[in-house]
Amino acid sequence: MQVFVINLDRATDRMQRMQTLLDGLGLTWTRIPAVDGKALEAEALRTWSAVRNDGSLILTPGEVGILLSQRQAWQNTVEQGEPCVVLEDDVHIADSARHWLARTNWLPADADIVKFETTLRPVAVDRQEVDAGSGLRLARLRSGHLGLAGYIITPKAGHRLLKAIGQSAHAVDHLVFDPVSPLFDELVIYQTLPALCIQDQFLPSKQVGLGGEIERAWAVEKKKQKRTLLRKLDREVRRLALQAAFAWRGNRFNPFSRVRNLRVPFAPD
Repeated sequence: MQVFVINLDRATDRMQRMQTLLDGLGLTWTRIPAVDGKALEAEALRTWSAVRNDGSLILTPGEVGILLSQRQAWQNTVEQGEPCVVLEDDVHIADSARHWLARTNWLPADADIVKFETTLRPVAVDRQEVDAGSGLRLARLRSGHLGLAGYIITPKAGHRLLKAIGQSAHAVDHLVFDPVSPLFDELVIYQTLPALCIQDQFLPSKQVGLGGEIERAWAVEKKKQKRTLLRKLDREVRRLALQAAFAWRGNRFNPFSRVRNLRVPFAPD
C-alpha cells in the first residue's frame, strides 16, 4: 500500500524521523505537506468552519488545517485507486507494521476504513472478530475513537468523505470516528487488535519530545460558555449516564450485548 505522511513544512526533524522509520520498515511512502491553518486568510477559514451566532468561527485555525490536510490524503487515495495508509508525523510504529501496511489481502472485503492507532482509552468493538493471522485481529468499531494519526482508507470511502465533509462545526476526526456523526454508521470501520501505531503523546515513558505541531481536537482550548449551576449539573448528570451506559453495553457480563469494551493495546514488538 502507498503510505501518505502528513507533515508541516517547518517540521523537518519530524519528517526526517518518519523517513527513517518508514524506510526501515521497507514501506513506500509519500509526504503530504500539511496545511498550516494559522497561515490561512480569514476568508479561507470561513470557507471550512461554521460560525457561531456572534460571527466567530467554531473551528480553530489548527482544526481547519487538519481538515484540509486529511482531505488531500483522501483525494490522493481516490486518485491512487486502491487502499492507502494515512499517517501523522508523530507516531511510533510497530515493527510488525512492515507486514501489514505493505499489502491489502488481509483487509476485510467490506472495510471502508481500518483504524490501526490507539490512544489507550476505552473503546467499544464487536465481540465477533476477524482473524488476519500472525497475531492480528480486527473488529468493527462501535464507539467513538478520536484521532487521525494512523488508518487505512479505501478509494470508495475517500470519495464519500470528500463529498460529505465541507464547511463544518466539528473537528474532522469527530465527523469520521464519532457515532454522533451520520458518517460513522455509513462507513464500515474496523479497529486492529493490537494497534500498529500510537502517537508520542500517549506514551509518556517513551516520548521523544514531539509536541503538538498538528493540533489535536482534544487538545484545543475551546471558548468556555457561561453556564448556570443548573446547566452544569445537567451536563454532569448526562456525562455520568453516558459513561454508565457505555460501561454496561460493553460489559462481558451483559448477555444481550454484541460489543465489548477494551483499551486497544500497542505492541511495538
